[in-house]
Amino acid sequence: MITGYGVAEAVRHFYDIYGGSVKGKKAIVQGFGNVGSAAAFYLAEMGAKIIGIIDRDGGLINEEGFSFEEIKALFLAKDGNKLVADNMIPFEEINQKIWTIGAEIFTPCAASRLVAQSQIDSLIANGLEVISCGANVPFADKEIFFGSIMEEVDSKVSLIPDFISNCGMARVFAYFMEKKVQMTDEAIFNDTSETIKKAIVKAHDLNSSKTNISATAFEIALKQLT
Repeated sequence: MITGYGVAEAVRHFYDIYGGSVKGKKAIVQGFGNVGSAAAFYLAEMGAKIIGIIDRDGGLINEEGFSFEEIKALFLAKDGNKLVADNMIPFEEINQKIWTIGAEIFTPCAASRLVAQSQIDSLIANGLEVISCGANVPFADKEIFFGSIMEEVDSKVSLIPDFISNCGMARVFAYFMEKKVQMTDEAIFNDTSETIKKAIVKAHDLNSSKTNISATAFEIALKQLT
């Protein structure tokens, strides 16, 4: 759950740092496996309205937003990494509709290289504000790190890169390698949240604009490596 938690926390920290609140924002989640279902769970707990979930076999839409209890029930009803619901919309149908229903938050948490240019264009045209990446390479780019779709998206909306938003599991390993740390759920989750927050603050300090966040974060990361 830690990776999905980080994806949701990245959204919360984004609004806290750049202005606004996650509460009441409409969100679409792509993928309902370990990462996507946990991201949906924590976003709903924060008060975001999950209005659409798209998974490999189909999905769900509720333009008023699913309640936290409904999201929790879907989380518990998963079949392995698959969304299970009585009223599932077939994949072909939901894949035509979900990109235009109007969400401020998008969390791509399925396999890499799934999000097409046309889909992201539709999201942006319908009010998208922030993307928190659960997938390592969410966009259908050939390039490994910073492809043409990612670069264009970064210039139009707030794009939190995967190495910040889905760092949860890697951060847990790093945390356990430190000396004399608390081995509690609360301490582990707080550490991941604080790590994500510090990374977003650093990007904001260098570039306070709501666009080109990923480019700024890559610049900071590459300077740390050299």
